[in-house]
Amino acid sequence: MMDQTVSFDFFIRLVREYWRAIVSFTVVGLIVAAGLTFFVITPKYQSSVQILVNRKNTNAATEYAGQQADVQMITTYKELIAGQVVLKPTQQQLSERYGIERSLNTLKSEVSVTSTTNSQVFSIAVTDTDAKASATIANQIARSFKNQVQKIIKVNNVTIVAPAETPSGAVSPKKLLNMLIGLVVGLLLGFVYAAIRMLTDRRVHDADFLTDDLGLASLGLVNHQNQYSIKKQVSNLTVAHPTHDNQITSQTMKRV
Repeated sequence: MMDQTVSFDFFIRLVREYWRAIVSFTVVGLIVAAGLTFFVITPKYQSSVQILVNRKNTNAATEYAGQQADVQMITTYKELIAGQVVLKPTQQQLSERYGIERSLNTLKSEVSVTSTTNSQVFSIAVTDTDAKASATIANQIARSFKNQVQKIIKVNNVTIVAPAETPSGAVSPKKLLNMLIGLVVGLLLGFVYAAIRMLTDRRVHDADFLTDDLGLASLGLVNHQNQYSIKKQVSNLTVAHPTHDNQITSQTMKRV
């Protein structure tokens, strides 16, 4: 209970004495986060295309087995999409047909493939700094993948069911999240700064510190005043209460 009281008192004193520094750090953190979010970090856009893997079987007996084989093949398809087998013809088509220049490493870093367990549908997502280019790249990867599957595996079980469309907004940076992070980081730095200042401050601010914390006996207090303050007080007393000689001189002048 005593430790909790001390901690609470320390926190209250910390806020009371260094609230300006805490607020300043918080505002600076918010400003830095806003600057990075709106002026430094390049926005990125994401487009995705959905692909269905399904064999065209007319025999009902073999249809279920074919579906299971297609689901298992999705893992292989993911590796093909992320490899040069698909990305190299994609790169060539993007350059020749759309004037979009991307290296193989860039394409590999931009593309991601996701699928649901036991589902014959998977998605190819492309994240790029250009909104229109992200959709174009995703659709071209899907077309190149479909063509390469027919050539390499000799199957025709890939169908593009939902082409990618140009996204209306960026997926990163997340503006509100970044601003909140900047606010919290600035606030924490403000408290850390205030705590360090308080813990390293060896000055005696009041008599309670000597009696309560150090266990010393208080013999009295000495009021310190500088020379200018003393002269000002004397001057004020002289104006408010004239001396006896000044009063006699004033009365004599009135009689004359």
